[in-house]
Amino acid sequence: MSLDSRAIAKVFNSSVLNEISNGNFSYVEKIASKYFCSDDQISLRDFYQHAFSYLQNHYQNEYYYKSLIVKKILLGRHSLNTATMLTEFRVGVNKADCVILNGKSTCYEIKTDYDSLVRLADQLESYTQLFDEVYVVCSSKFQQAVLELAPIGVGILELSERCTLKMVRKAQNRTNPINKTLLMQSLRQHEYKELAELLTGEQINLPNTLLYHGCLSVIESVADDKTLSNKYIKILKKSRKNNDRLINNLPNSLANAAISYRFRKSEMDALIKYFNNNEGLYVLSDLERETQ
Repeated sequence: MSLDSRAIAKVFNSSVLNEISNGNFSYVEKIASKYFCSDDQISLRDFYQHAFSYLQNHYQNEYYYKSLIVKKILLGRHSLNTATMLTEFRVGVNKADCVILNGKSTCYEIKTDYDSLVRLADQLESYTQLFDEVYVVCSSKFQQAVLELAPIGVGILELSERCTLKMVRKAQNRTNPINKTLLMQSLRQHEYKELAELLTGEQINLPNTLLYHGCLSVIESVADDKTLSNKYIKILKKSRKNNDRLINNLPNSLANAAISYRFRKSEMDALIKYFNNNEGLYVLSDLERETQ
């Protein structure tokens, strides 16, 4: 991995996208002129396609893997009407790289060539106590090691040379009981309150100091894990629904960014405007300076 790779990959960071939403194109202009072309008329959308192609061919980092999961699984097998994808989802002391919720919960833990497998066993131990299915997504470099490390019920997807996700081993449905403490800790306060109310059919009126343990008590009393899992998924899909307007109006290379990063409405509107303007980067930059 070169410094050039890091510099190019940075265009997919939230900080650079926030700059763009504020009319600041300086970083993408610098990368475009240094690495891709001297044509002032390259559009923002085309520039991002060039940058993503670079990741695909030279630097398959975590952002690239997540983008493939969005394309091949979230949008390929499912749809934004029926499924929701969460990234960096908290599970105890770990954060699951991707979780897709439709009729079930499926976790995807990514191990790129730039990662280590040191924490994998601990991560999988947590994830298999919460999600219906768990997959490790890796390249051929780690495939054999992951086969040896991962419990038999954990599935494995390999990033192939053709940039597809090849099924090495299919995940089995979770058979052990849901860890209800992990489930609670993965939720925000309003989410676990709503989950407890959904389970009891009654409104919960407790002071904040008692709310967590009161809701945990309700959740721990649920004997049927299938019922609990279904309602847990329902709450998360409602609370953390993906913004289909933003996803559909940005380049495919930024679908993961639209899911993973938080933008204010004004920032989303600006990003949609800029990425659907076919003017060249420098023209866009000049237009913004004139209106400021």
